[in-house]
Amino acid sequence: MVSVGGNVEATTYNDLVSRINAILGIGSGKLGYGYQITTPGQAVVGTTDVRGVQWAGLRSDFNVLSEHQINTGTTVGEIVSGNIIGADVSNVGTGSTVLRDNATDTFTVVNPDADKGVNDFTPIITTLEAAATTNTVFSSHLVLESKITPATGGASYTSSWQSLTAEIEVTFAGGYNCRANNGTLVAATGDDHRRHFFNTGGEIRFSTSGANGSGSKSADWATMLTNFGTITFANSATTTTGTATVGAGFGSEDLTTSYQQIAIKFGSDSLYAENSIKVEAKHNNSGVITFKFSWTDADTGDPGTDESVNLDIDLTMSQVRCNGPITSVTPSYAFVGSGIA
Repeated sequence: MVSVGGNVEATTYNDLVSRINAILGIGSGKLGYGYQITTPGQAVVGTTDVRGVQWAGLRSDFNVLSEHQINTGTTVGEIVSGNIIGADVSNVGTGSTVLRDNATDTFTVVNPDADKGVNDFTPIITTLEAAATTNTVFSSHLVLESKITPATGGASYTSSWQSLTAEIEVTFAGGYNCRANNGTLVAATGDDHRRHFFNTGGEIRFSTSGANGSGSKSADWATMLTNFGTITFANSATTTTGTATVGAGFGSEDLTTSYQQIAIKFGSDSLYAENSIKVEAKHNNSGVITFKFSWTDADTGDPGTDESVNLDIDLTMSQVRCNGPITSVTPSYAFVGSGIA
């Protein structure tokens, strides 16, 4: 914060630049949106003056971030060339609009705007940072997009089976430019891309269904798959619209290079309670998340002859992606392995 009567130093401005770039740019952890910008940040060095165009650029970045989060810009007034910049106020117009009291050696801004002082930026960036750590995004900036459907090769099984598996890779390629904290332009890595997708409110959703089966075991499988619900995999949580057991506090940021269970549902009838649909996920630290789906018919008869499963199985995947003031780059989806027994 700048004290009234003190100087507005470049370090004060640069601190604000660094903090906004940590959210809009590459960032780290929960911070970093991957906002694609073609110009470097507005940081200044040495004794270089901070000019009106730089304050305007900083305010513009604040507004983009605020609009992403709450669909409205900030309350900071626009600073233009010719303004007298103060700690708590700046003048509305241009020219000689500062009066000096020689007796007390103090200055008064004539025609002040209380929303465009340097100190107005600090509480706003603090609020924006807090919202960013919870992946806050205004709902209308998110779009739902279909990625894997039963018509996709490998997403539908139409023969009798005892166990099925499918692995799908979601690849975040990176390669786009965004700002480092100091304002320089850098290319996002694949893992940066993954963070940016989820930090901006991205989600991966999937569901599975069964049809055209006959017999009590296939009927129980159909019920189980319906109750599995649609699973939503987000940055720090997994949820379901059904009754599957999910990792409520587990999301993309918790993945390791080994498979971890994120959702499971067992048979509905006590005779078939051993049967399950399970989903696991891992990442390779280079921008690839692999989801493994396992449909396992572990029931062997209670008692007597085991029944076959002749239910057709479908898999569907979609994503929620940010497409507002900040647009998240879509990843690609591909089958990399499947099995049937």
